[in-house]
Amino acid sequence: MLQIMAALVIYMVLVIPMGTYLYHITTGRKTFADPVFDRIDNGIYRICKIDRQGMNWKQYALSLLTTNAVMIFAGYLILRLQGSLFLNPNGTGAMEPTLAFNTIISFMTNTNLQHYAGESGLSYLSQTLVIIFMMFTSAATGYAACMAFIRGITGTGKDMGNFYEDMIRIMTRVLIPVSIVIALILVSQGTPENYTANLTVQTLEGKNQDIAMGPMAALVAIKHLGTNGGGFLGANSSTPLENPTILSNMVEMYAMAILPGACVIVFGRMFHDKNKKAQAEKKGTRPMFGRQAGPVFGAMAILFLVGLMICFFAEKAGNPVLEQAGLSQAMGNMEGKEVRFGISQSALFTTVTTSFTTGTVNNMHDSLT
Repeated sequence: MLQIMAALVIYMVLVIPMGTYLYHITTGRKTFADPVFDRIDNGIYRICKIDRQGMNWKQYALSLLTTNAVMIFAGYLILRLQGSLFLNPNGTGAMEPTLAFNTIISFMTNTNLQHYAGESGLSYLSQTLVIIFMMFTSAATGYAACMAFIRGITGTGKDMGNFYEDMIRIMTRVLIPVSIVIALILVSQGTPENYTANLTVQTLEGKNQDIAMGPMAALVAIKHLGTNGGGFLGANSSTPLENPTILSNMVEMYAMAILPGACVIVFGRMFHDKNKKAQAEKKGTRPMFGRQAGPVFGAMAILFLVGLMICFFAEKAGNPVLEQAGLSQAMGNMEGKEVRFGISQSALFTTVTTSFTTGTVNNMHDSLT
């Protein structure tokens, strides 16, 4: 329980500055990173010939749908042709048509339903240019739509904003740099990040075992930060390759929760901006959440804590069926749990991934009460 309480306190310390930073990005205010990212963004605008004029809701929606349609078409082609393309050291064949269509639609819509095992069903090119790319773009698309919606209901702008500008700014200023930091932490803990073929090693029992390789850390980082879910491997973050240690487990949980919580803070701050005569404005202070965001964040916290307590205490109590079979339940119900995480980290991870609709796992869900 102490582990869980400490993790939640650290989350609150992280989410407030992230929410403030996201608010500044959304509203075009200055940030500490502008000298670097302004140059990158302006270069992208010039290369892509992007007109940064404001859009009405019809223009915004059309731009969103058109951009996603082009990416769906390109991603589908790569999946269908992956057997003949490069970055395929394991000799993975082309994906079947209906499976390719299901996969590309799933990842573009941030659903991330996997009817394949990544270690055997995708080439490294597909993992990089389709899965990882779609995880970035689908998260950025969702963010852009969210910010346009907030602008619309708060009336903080003359229009809905510019879809391309919103999408580029969230990727260059949040998703890409934070994903790099997360990936480096994962690599330091033992998660692979390479393009070499799978390794075949001899175990202590004298049997041969295949060890998956590939750009794993990059995918694991954005799958959590973008609340995408899925995984490089079929067993997801329950494997020591995707999630080696307690540190990697904590980082992955914070990555899942940080942007959804930050978006609530953006919502409250933008509502506050609408009322220039707010009490906080008169005093020259700025709200931490905003009057409208406080109840939303509070309701989310209550639902989260209720789910967490039910999951934790149910699993900590053990499984009476297994106890009748003669298995000790002194440590709680460890069926389906990874020993390196135990009950606390398994229950917390399960509640986080469910609350923020990520769909990643660090234990087997069918074992949870």
